[in-house]
Amino acid sequence: MLPLKVYLMVALSSVFSVGPVFAADIVNINVTGRILPTPCVVDPGSVSQNINFGQLLGTDLRTAGSASAWVPFTVKLINCPAALVTATVTFQGTPYPTDATLYQNATSSGSATNMAIQMVDNSNRTLAKGNSTTMSSNIDPTLRTATFGLAARVITPGGNAGSGAINSVVTMTFTYQ
Repeated sequence: MLPLKVYLMVALSSVFSVGPVFAADIVNINVTGRILPTPCVVDPGSVSQNINFGQLLGTDLRTAGSASAWVPFTVKLINCPAALVTATVTFQGTPYPTDATLYQNATSSGSATNMAIQMVDNSNRTLAKGNSTTMSSNIDPTLRTATFGLAARVITPGGNAGSGAINSVVTMTFTYQ
């Protein structure tokens, strides 16, 4: 028991032997933030979709504005929290040099030239979904899902499509309210 008393006295004596104490300014730190609901989950069948236009004939894509048939597809969100009512997607990709509503075809060796990819809202094909555009969908309050109906096609804005591969990537980023 003696060693405990000795250590305690040493600790107390060192506290009282400190030099003069000076007052300091008081600093208040306000911490703020917001807890957000967990986002929806992209349905596994919607992740990394490949939209295949098949083989197209260059002779059908000689005139400016010539295009392939529309290929419809959907992107579905599932397991949305009950607190969420709307999902909004922002589209991002490399825009076509002369028309930002279109996406640039790959410029690597072997790629088709004078070609672009056009993506639209499938329910209103006049609503182009080019780079930095958005699209919203209400979240079904019972199923807790949201579906984005889209369609894509290959188009030659200036005509004279050159043969080669068609390849472009569009990234979709979701936000929720």
